[in-house]
Amino acid sequence: MIDFEKEFNDFIVSNNNADPVTAIYNLFPDLSDEQIKIFLQLDYMANKYNVIQIKMFLQTYLKHKRSNKNMTFANMLSFRKTLESYSLAEHLKGVKIASQNMQREEK
Repeated sequence: MIDFEKEFNDFIVSNNNADPVTAIYNLFPDLSDEQIKIFLQLDYMANKYNVIQIKMFLQTYLKHKRSNKNMTFANMLSFRKTLESYSLAEHLKGVKIASQNMQREEK
């Protein structure tokens, strides 16, 4: 499971996000828990028996799952709330910087 609060806090703190909407979208997992279990089992078997065809299939499958993320209704609501939270955090950061600049000018 993803520690969403930690990921979001790291996302807010870092300043290297050129496109915040894409970065927020990438926070959401590509695979469900069940798909992850199956993927890991297949990956284990492919590595154990050195089956290159399964490894290639898993790489292709993961590439397509990443580009066609299933955004269910719950994920869409979460995405919207996360985007709102990010916007509010950016707004508060701007207010904090503005108030610090005003305090410096008053001195």
